[in-house]
Amino acid sequence: MKGCPLQAMLSSDKDCNQKLGVAKDILDVLNGKWKMEVILLLLQYDKCRFKDLQTEIPGGVSAKVLSSVLKDLEEHHIVKRSLDDVTVAYELTEYGRSMREVISNLVELGFAHRKEVIGK
Repeated sequence: MKGCPLQAMLSSDKDCNQKLGVAKDILDVLNGKWKMEVILLLLQYDKCRFKDLQTEIPGGVSAKVLSSVLKDLEEHHIVKRSLDDVTVAYELTEYGRSMREVISNLVELGFAHRKEVIGK
C-alpha cells in the first residue's frame, strides 16, 4: 500500500495522520442537520433572532433542535449570542465568518458532484 496521498505536501505519515485528524475535527463540527443552514443564514444576514432563524430554515426545525445546534456552534466559537434590550440575536464570530470561502467551495463542489453523478 502506498503512503499518505498527501505525502508530497507533508514530511511523514505521522504528519499526514495529524492533518487528516484536524480536517476530520472540523468536519465533525460542521456535520449535523441544520448546522450548515444556520451558518449560511448568518453569512447572508449577519445577525438573526432565534425565531427568524427557525422560520428561514427550509424544511423547518424545532425550537429544541435549533437551540441545541446554536449551543454547539457557540461552544466551537463559530456563533455568538448577544442580547440587545430584550431580543436575543445570533451572529457569526470572526472565526465563523472566516469559513465563508471554505463553505463557498463546498457548495461549488456539491453542484459539481450533483452534475457529475445525477447529470443536473
